Amino acid sequence: PTTCLNGGTCYDGYCTSVSCACPLGADGTGCLDSVPSGAPSNVIAITIATTSINVSWDNLPNTTINGIIIAHEVKYSWSLGIGQLGTIYVNTSGAQNQLVLSGLQECVQYSISVRAYTSQAP
Repeated sequence: PTTCLNGGTCYDGYCTSVSCACPLGADGTGCLDSVPSGAPSNVIAITIATTSINVSWDNLPNTTINGIIIAHEVKYSWSLGIGQLGTIYVNTSGAQNQLVLSGLQECVQYSISVRAYTSQAP
């Protein structure tokens, strides 16, 4: 899931300060981010007003982050009619694990999903 900047093998899954086994003639430390190999879990939506909800989720386990989380994308969608969906994407910054969605319509059922991004995308 992670690659040393110099082409070696990275150890210790989550690369904040890590040693790399470097190929012959190379030295240094550091890892390039890879895409997360999992999705945030335990996504919960709590009503805070008739047209807004607080969405929260558990952070990815270190074994599936594969780098530093730079954002989360919250996707929410709803039915506009037969075969049509309205969809909006909202991004958080950093490892923030909650977001308030406002301007929602009353009596509409929303589908909500969350995914995490490293510098290499989701």
